Amino acid sequence: MSTPTTDSKAGERRRPGARGKRKQVIDAAVQLFLANGFDQTSMDAIAARAGVSKTTVYAHYSDKLALFKAVVERSGQSLAVEMDESRLRGEQDPQTRLREIVLLVLEATTSDEFRAFLRVMVSESTRHPDLAAAAEAGGLFDVIGLVASTLEDAADRRGYRLSDPRTFATVLLRMAVPGPQLDSVLFAEFRPDRALLESHARWVTAIFLRGIEPWPGEPRDVTPPTGGYDYPWLPDAADKR
Repeated sequence: MSTPTTDSKAGERRRPGARGKRKQVIDAAVQLFLANGFDQTSMDAIAARAGVSKTTVYAHYSDKLALFKAVVERSGQSLAVEMDESRLRGEQDPQTRLREIVLLVLEATTSDEFRAFLRVMVSESTRHPDLAAAAEAGGLFDVIGLVASTLEDAADRRGYRLSDPRTFATVLLRMAVPGPQLDSVLFAEFRPDRALLESHARWVTAIFLRGIEPWPGEPRDVTPPTGGYDYPWLPDAADKR
């Protein structure tokens, strides 16, 4: 039996392992979901774009829905890493920390990968309600909890108390995120840079904090109005039912 040459050994080392192939497949899925939507994206096309066999794709993901869930999971994991870094900067004043958290969410949700996810959800969720279930099962990072704890810190410094911090956190994110997010989906030429998103995060955060702080003579225990809108897509919605 002949001994492998040095060149062949080097080639083997350059071949991607299982982790590398999974990344190639998810990268390809993001590109094709963004370009074509869920129904019009086939596993064959994903395999071809990833440069792997269809057998390899199915070895990692049982079907297209499982692959879609993997795309969501990767987005959530990436955001979690960034948010963990924000936790470490706890010495900042709460308003500054809150602004940075909102900025990170804005950057994540206007990225190509998230736009692919959002476009698929908007265009095909009626035909495929299982996509929403896959997104929920993806275990997205609990941004609501991080924003809620930061809002509590801000309230403590200003001498008032939020009776339901997670509801306030939900409202803040709904105020701050959907505008740039939707514009990035609707308008191909709109690719907001960090400076624009940072300005938006600063403005919305300041308005929100000033808006929820009680005026002189008002109760210092701030409660959301009753009968408000329920935000079904956010992580804590199930806890409220």
